[in-house]
Amino acid sequence: MRLFLTALHCNIILVAVFVAFLGSSHAAQAPLLTVTIHQVSEVSQGNTGEFAVTIAPKDKPHPITLRLKCDVGTGKAVFEDDSTAMVLEKSGTVRVRGVVSSDLPGALTLTAWPQETQAPAATAFFDVFPRTPEPRIFFDGLDVTGTHQAVTVGQRIQLTVILHPGVPVQNQHWSIGDPGDYTGGFLHTPFAGGPQPVVREGPTTWFYWAAPGKNRTVSYQLTLTNGVTAQAEVTFDVDGPWSTQVQVDSERVALSQPLPNSSLLGMLDPGISFRARYSLPEGMLRKFIWVQEIQSDVVTVKRNGITLYCVPKSQPVATLGAGLDTVYPYDTHNPTLDNPRIHLPSDVTEYSRVFHARMYLLWSSGLTNSIEVPLGFVDWTFSGEVVLKNAETNEWVLKFGSGGPSNPVAPFTRSHAYPFWNSLVPYTQILTCN
Repeated sequence: MRLFLTALHCNIILVAVFVAFLGSSHAAQAPLLTVTIHQVSEVSQGNTGEFAVTIAPKDKPHPITLRLKCDVGTGKAVFEDDSTAMVLEKSGTVRVRGVVSSDLPGALTLTAWPQETQAPAATAFFDVFPRTPEPRIFFDGLDVTGTHQAVTVGQRIQLTVILHPGVPVQNQHWSIGDPGDYTGGFLHTPFAGGPQPVVREGPTTWFYWAAPGKNRTVSYQLTLTNGVTAQAEVTFDVDGPWSTQVQVDSERVALSQPLPNSSLLGMLDPGISFRARYSLPEGMLRKFIWVQEIQSDVVTVKRNGITLYCVPKSQPVATLGAGLDTVYPYDTHNPTLDNPRIHLPSDVTEYSRVFHARMYLLWSSGLTNSIEVPLGFVDWTFSGEVVLKNAETNEWVLKFGSGGPSNPVAPFTRSHAYPFWNSLVPYTQILTCN
């Protein structure tokens, strides 16, 4: 057997040529029977394509049986009389009609079987192309085109459209909806954090719903090189926490001396408190993921008549001391606390601090490959100004102090916006001054 590989309009055809001896036990004196199949034109759904079948020698009829079969996938084709087998006695052209379009390349076969043989004399692999594009959306291995899918916020959503390689694609694009309702991921390293973009071009997209909601439609648009377009859709009902609230309790600013000759400027214990509550669908777990982002932290120091403006050391150096507060996550308990104390050195005469932070509340479903989703945040401040009273005992006088939520009436803002940072503020008591 000899194998030949030919191509027609991106459709790969493998043709096996059968060589046999005829009519004599003396092989050297007998003529040879050869059969070849060549696809002349493509087969499309509802239309016919042509195959040229050559049987040699041509001096007399040599009947062969032609058979159509789908080895794998969805493709189906028949001859003109709707059968899948026919007898051909001599070389000629046969017409094959597409019934169901192929989803896998080369999964249909046209084979030629000489009489009393155990193997085909020739095989042509071909496809049935759709009349118009019929994209299907797959999610978790299932065809979800035109369906409603129930998912959870933060769950990884990967959607894929499988197209036949012979489809002449110009572009593919996904439309997901309001950008505030989803994200391409959530990066959180010590030195950088924030939402990630979504891949919208191509046959596959993946994203995470960041907000609950019903009837969220995701659509896929396909444009062929000839300008023909097609579309497929799937709808999501997204469940997750709702009615989130955060209660904020703050104490007044105060000076303290936990040890002799050691003074601190901060809040009265325990400091500012954040207590969350929210509603959850049945079966979901309560989780409290707090992330604090320093928006600015500026310290003014007067020493020997010179005024210095300082910020806490950050990595890399950030303007106004902004960045992630210490670690991600800040805490996983409910409530969580903060007390922005700072040591007061006795070699300066005046000291003031103005501190702004945003405390985020996030939630995670715990599902495999899921990410945390934001529920909202609290903006809060701390400020204090002190003057040195006694350098030997490191005693200070509080001139001014305040602390608490920036909006005492409605401290918590519901939001699906992720925290974003590009620096870490470890709070090592080291200041950078100029």
